[in-house]
Amino acid sequence: MGDIKKGLRAKDLITVGIFTALFIVVDFAFAMLLSGLGILVMFITSVCALVSGTFFLYVAVKVRKFGAVTIMSFLVGAFMFLAGHFWPCLVFGAVFGLGADFLAGRGGYKNFWWNAAGYVVMILGFTLDGYTPMVIFRDAFVTSRTQMGMSAEFIQMVLDFTHGPLLIASFGVAVACALIGAFIGRLLLRKHFEKAGIL
Repeated sequence: MGDIKKGLRAKDLITVGIFTALFIVVDFAFAMLLSGLGILVMFITSVCALVSGTFFLYVAVKVRKFGAVTIMSFLVGAFMFLAGHFWPCLVFGAVFGLGADFLAGRGGYKNFWWNAAGYVVMILGFTLDGYTPMVIFRDAFVTSRTQMGMSAEFIQMVLDFTHGPLLIASFGVAVACALIGAFIGRLLLRKHFEKAGIL
């Protein structure tokens, strides 16, 4: 990481802000589309991961400074909290964002595989956040979702998904989708990366 300039500047924070906003808008749109579709609710984060890898990679490669990825992840977690998620999303956003930043930084934010590993870690954090309320804050989860207008049957179906092989499968799918999302981002940003001498 010796060639990485130290310290985030205003232009770096603007870049992080813009692409985090895009990350949030796209993910929110997919979440709204899938939230009422039965079993697919378990894979909202995975579907979003297919699309948002482009935004993650751009921030990592364009800014190339420790902290940018962490800020992005925390801001996404903060939006989730404001949108009705429970407080652990703030913790997961920060902690897994730090992990993602560390991994991407291992490759100087220029190595695709380290960046992809970082993206996987960030997505796993958001996937874990999706299940934490159902397990730890079950009663509060039921109450909040009932207030949002969800039926008792749908809420129970979602809770039932948190047990057994489907839960494990959802994490495996999240990893796979994050990797695919990273490859999609690499393809879409190929010209930008080539110009920067990264690919």
